[in-house]
Amino acid sequence: MRSSIISTLILGIALLHSTVNALPIQENTIDSVLYSDIELGFDDVKYIGQEITSATSESLFSAGIMLGSSLALMPYDEEMRTTALRNKAAMDGTALSIANEYGNLLYPAIGMMVTYGYGLAFKDESVRAFARKTTTSLLIAGGITTILKSVLGRSRPFVNEGNGQFSPCTLDDSRLSFPSGHSTVAFVMSASLSRVIDRWWADILLYGLATGTAYARIHNDRHWLSDTVLGAAIGYHAAQWVFDSEKNKGNGKNDAMAIIPIIQPYTIGMMITF
Repeated sequence: MRSSIISTLILGIALLHSTVNALPIQENTIDSVLYSDIELGFDDVKYIGQEITSATSESLFSAGIMLGSSLALMPYDEEMRTTALRNKAAMDGTALSIANEYGNLLYPAIGMMVTYGYGLAFKDESVRAFARKTTTSLLIAGGITTILKSVLGRSRPFVNEGNGQFSPCTLDDSRLSFPSGHSTVAFVMSASLSRVIDRWWADILLYGLATGTAYARIHNDRHWLSDTVLGAAIGYHAAQWVFDSEKNKGNGKNDAMAIIPIIQPYTIGMMITF
């Protein structure tokens, strides 16, 4: 389901790009604004692609930290699953259901289309920019997560084959556990909204909700702890990459405060960096 939504979004944007590209461009028309935003979106995608393929020491270090953190938590996967299942009845409820749906790609996809439409209709550039960058972040993070899922083919917890069972290059949903797509989506949305709202209390609420999404996936026996950690890291860093793309293109550095989620066995918290 998630991969089909991503494919639809990519195809829709590509077709829209081709259609608008064939139109005569007139200043301040909807067509020209739409064309400009699509071009900016493609520029962001190309920039991130170059960052990934260039494999700078900084990008390799970030990737190593993300993957290393996930691998380091694998020994705790089974223990965390046992704890979550033991507490399942006590934790079931509306709050966890909401947290789980927060990571469902369908809702952000529709939400960003509506948000962009609002910005386009009312000529609000900041709203359009937010929708464009969030959509780009979802596409990039979702693409990375989807590819890793299929290539690695890790069995989901409910299959009861253990956390070390991998069947590379598969499309079987029961073996698309690593990393967690819901966690990826949730942390993209929280990171994007955090950049726009820019309030400490919003960061706590947003990242708390995204962390709840990660736990909900463990609670529902759909993912291992290490799946959710890698998914969260991909979503968070993809959004930061995209929202800082203009700054980084100019060789600037982001010196703003950042709140980084921490998910460990029996521990949920945040690390503030300056």
